[in-house]
Amino acid sequence: MKPVKELINYQDSDIDYDNIIDGLMMDSVIKKFILDHDLTHDDVIKSLNVFLAFRDEKTICDKCSGLENCQIATVGYTPVLEYNKDYISLAYRRCQYNKLSNAIDNIFAMYVPKKIFNASLDDFDLVGETRKSINNYMLKFLKDYRKDNFVKGMYVCGKYGTGKTYILAILANELAKLGHKVYFAYYPDLARELKSSIGDGSLEDKITAIKETEILMLDDIGGEYFSEFIRDEVLGPILQHRLLDNKPTFFSSNLNYNDLAKSFRKTDNNLETIASYRIVERIKRMTVEFVLTEMPHIS
Repeated sequence: MKPVKELINYQDSDIDYDNIIDGLMMDSVIKKFILDHDLTHDDVIKSLNVFLAFRDEKTICDKCSGLENCQIATVGYTPVLEYNKDYISLAYRRCQYNKLSNAIDNIFAMYVPKKIFNASLDDFDLVGETRKSINNYMLKFLKDYRKDNFVKGMYVCGKYGTGKTYILAILANELAKLGHKVYFAYYPDLARELKSSIGDGSLEDKITAIKETEILMLDDIGGEYFSEFIRDEVLGPILQHRLLDNKPTFFSSNLNYNDLAKSFRKTDNNLETIASYRIVERIKRMTVEFVLTEMPHIS
């Protein structure tokens, strides 16, 4: 694995950067941003991935006809460029169609289904004992949790189609209505984004935001392509910080605790076993495990 510093400074000599930058300058918003902040040629190249991502998502937003047709990962939010001292970053603000509820401002959702915005505790299917237990735990969490009164999150696991994402979405919405801030992300895509952020200088800021968010919900952990870097340099520090700071964290997964530990191992050698064990032990200390076996009723 290349050192992070090497990845940040890496440039491909086969890429025609001048041509790409000329294309970017045809976008009036990007051109104004570059001129307003007096960015150099090298500044633009350093943040090229950010500019390209902004242009692509902005193009999608410009063609959008409503929230129900939103095609970008941060549903209901539109991209904006932000200038920092040493780098350019991509941020998001509420889009013109995102007027569902003030509570939605309390949820930062990435790479998740649109149903997160209308999931309700009133519609939760109570089929099976596990769902009843989950319902009771959610009610208890909503009643007992305060920033100064830590309550463990949930680790909801089960096979595909058992409604794990919807369960997290229900709780996210109920917490948002109470004024709590929730960061909700589809973990495999989030892991890919964090890895790609190595090159644009925004990785540490993104990790810090996840560490510090009041309530974190990671959907489908264990479903991502294995990466030692994400496990050891991203996920591990995030979980350790949140564990020590008593910040509630919720997970959904197709894997139970034991199988999740296996998914975090590249080989069966001692170092890999210890590294994966540390991750799962942190998750165990932060959560209560619920194993779903029953399929929800479909109306």
